[in-house]
Amino acid sequence: TKRHGGVLDITGRVYAIFIYSIPVFWLGMLFQWFFGVKLKWLPIAGRISPLLRPDKITGMYLFDSLFTWNMPALKDASLHIILPSLALGLIISSVFLRMVRGNMVLMLSQDFVKAARARGIKENSVIYRHALKNAFVPIMTVMGLQLAALMAGAVLTETTFSWPGIGSYLVEKIRYRDFPAIQGTIAVYAIIVVAISIIVDIINALVDPRVRY
Repeated sequence: TKRHGGVLDITGRVYAIFIYSIPVFWLGMLFQWFFGVKLKWLPIAGRISPLLRPDKITGMYLFDSLFTWNMPALKDASLHIILPSLALGLIISSVFLRMVRGNMVLMLSQDFVKAARARGIKENSVIYRHALKNAFVPIMTVMGLQLAALMAGAVLTETTFSWPGIGSYLVEKIRYRDFPAIQGTIAVYAIIVVAISIIVDIINALVDPRVRY
């Protein structure tokens, strides 16, 4: 936004629109083919290799590997988590990039930014301490909603990468028409969404005194 309409600005906009338009499951399969099948750099499915599973403490292999100091298992679990994280993270990054850019363009045209520049404050201080801080207030609300959408993407991602999570559990129960399990899983999703919304409201109140009640 410092060079509005420049090469980096246009590249960022193209990236955000292109990535956001890709379905998360197709992006996951593309990563599987390129990094797993073509380059053979990363595993394409599962949470960890069966022979490297650490002793179960929390059920989360990364933490269990650290707690038991099982470095081969930690490395393998870390490699297994890269592709699912990339598939979900890139989608969220595109939304975040568009929101930050749009709000920063708006904030840099506000009177308080012009006043800060007129007082001779350094440009980096104007951007990061004044404009960016105010631009993040509406972004946090949207990102809270995006975290809820992230769980919907996790359903497809877990199925694509054969991860035994709540998303793949929901898909399995839908396949077998287990309605009580489906209702319970959706209720858990609803509770998580409500909790995220409350946390975002609290953070907004701490960051921006204008929204305190």
